[in-house]
Amino acid sequence: MEARRIPARADATDNVARANARWYFTGLAASLVGNSAMSLVAGIWVKSLTGSSPQAGLVGACIYAATLVAPLAGLIADRLPRRPLLLCLNLVAAATVAPLLLVRSRAEVWVVFAVMAAYGVEATVMDPAEDALFAQMFTTEFRRRINGWRLTIQEAGRLVSPVLGAGLFVLVGGGAVAALDAATFVVAALVITRLRVDETGIAETARAEPFGRALRAGVSHIRRTPALRETAIAAALVMALSGVGVAAQYSLVHGIGERPPFLGVLSALLGAGSIVAALSAGRVIERLGELTLAVIGLMDFAAGNLLRATGWLPAALCGSLVLGFALPYVFLATLSIAQRLTPQHLQGRVSAAVTLALFGPLAPMSALGSLLIAHIDYAAVFVASAAVSLAIAGWLALSR
Repeated sequence: MEARRIPARADATDNVARANARWYFTGLAASLVGNSAMSLVAGIWVKSLTGSSPQAGLVGACIYAATLVAPLAGLIADRLPRRPLLLCLNLVAAATVAPLLLVRSRAEVWVVFAVMAAYGVEATVMDPAEDALFAQMFTTEFRRRINGWRLTIQEAGRLVSPVLGAGLFVLVGGGAVAALDAATFVVAALVITRLRVDETGIAETARAEPFGRALRAGVSHIRRTPALRETAIAAALVMALSGVGVAAQYSLVHGIGERPPFLGVLSALLGAGSIVAALSAGRVIERLGELTLAVIGLMDFAAGNLLRATGWLPAALCGSLVLGFALPYVFLATLSIAQRLTPQHLQGRVSAAVTLALFGPLAPMSALGSLLIAHIDYAAVFVASAAVSLAIAGWLALSR
């Protein structure tokens, strides 16, 4: 009789996981639509009210300033039950954007800045809590199958949502986008109530640690876990390289004899490659492992940059498509290793540490790229990026 019950329990567990996945992806899609649209429209809104590009640029600074306290956000995600935390954060976020409905003129532009700053704080806490809950809900094998779908939805949302947000802003104004964003937060909160997850003992384990040691625990875990440490270092380095190459893209468009709007074509190919990469990453991990996936991503990064460096239109198009595979492969390899090798009570802090390492350097490295492109040819930037990426790939492959 016992032998007959085990498959039944396994089937029940699998059904719960599938139901959780369906609800999770519904909430993720709703959140992405609102977040991506609002993040873009906030800058456009400030520009339209003030006529000032620098003030519009400050919106991004308001949103991302809170990433500097990501380790604290990770600790919060580990010390509190994650499902109730995300439920509260989504409802608070819905209320936070409500004041944007009152913005009518330049005199209220400070409201946009204040709301976007709060928005950034909420997002900084939400991200590690969501990553930790994701790792907690699903087994390693199931995560491998759906991590790619998770990134696919994110990439598709980043392509579609800005167009939706900009269109709504033109047609009915920023208040409509704020209302849409608030509604998506409410949808996400409702979805969270449908998730079935056992959080017994996880928060208590994290709360038992002294505060200082607990705050450093995510970084400490990465440092003493060789596979995670080495892959995270490689991922952080290639993400920094990608920041250096941002400014070079504008020179590339000029170099292939096209006008600035043609960058949209290159970006679309990049996005298409990212979506295919996200869908194929799980199978590559199952057959070849996470390390191999990261090495392939690094080699894709080198190949894409070399093709772009030719200054030949067909090669630049192909290079953009190839480049689209690079960062998703490296990111998903790092994410999969982090989820697999991290205890549940550390998932939030490790997620926050990885996010800070990968995305923290983007802004300063983009600024460095802007300085470099003023003095050297864009092809040199792409060739140098390819050479460094190949060196990182070689180091990562030999490190194991």
